[in-house]
Amino acid sequence: MSETLPQRTLYLNNLNSSIKKDLMMKSLKTLFASHGKVIAIDIIRSRHLRGQAWVTLESTDVATVCMSKLQGFKLFEKAMRVQYAKEENDRVAKFEGTFVPKEVKAARAKKRKEREERLAAAKAAEEEEEEGDAKKQKTEGDAVGDPNAPPSKRLFAPTLPAECTGDMLDVLFSPYSGFVRSTMPRPGLGFVEFLDAEAAGRAKEALQGFKLTPTDDLQLFFGKE
Repeated sequence: MSETLPQRTLYLNNLNSSIKKDLMMKSLKTLFASHGKVIAIDIIRSRHLRGQAWVTLESTDVATVCMSKLQGFKLFEKAMRVQYAKEENDRVAKFEGTFVPKEVKAARAKKRKEREERLAAAKAAEEEEEEGDAKKQKTEGDAVGDPNAPPSKRLFAPTLPAECTGDMLDVLFSPYSGFVRSTMPRPGLGFVEFLDAEAAGRAKEALQGFKLTPTDDLQLFFGKE
């Protein structure tokens, strides 16, 4: 249950509902005015609303003092219960030009909730995609690093030098029979695909350890189909 935030409108209950409304209004105004300026007092009486009132003071500080001083005060033989109201007094809001009808508040709250739900869904989808990419990279990384991986038509080159490009891979592998294409999803990692595992195996055997630069040898591994 969320805590009601301090504000200048106080909610009163456990008031003596047998007392006439005018007398209760005057009594509350006198009582609260002794601690600060009273802006408005609302007493609503109906079949389901009895012994309740809303008192708006000039500031939150005054309301806090009143709540502290008058908590449990016996008014017409009943101990008054005082707490911060959940919302600002509508009558005061209308006077100050800040009043927003409940239906407008509800519509705004609905839009805000829908926006938050969309953002949460987008964030969840993004996190799921990132998790999937991480798993994929881990799986591919395991395959790249496995010298005992079974033959396949796909080769991995995981330790390419920074200056190596996709065009360079094409030039290096295209002369071999069965070459299909090469890709580089990120710097340093290349994929080379052939028509079948035999063609990939021949290229792997021929180019394994090829000197790409004076300090970089080509390392090739079979990848997953």
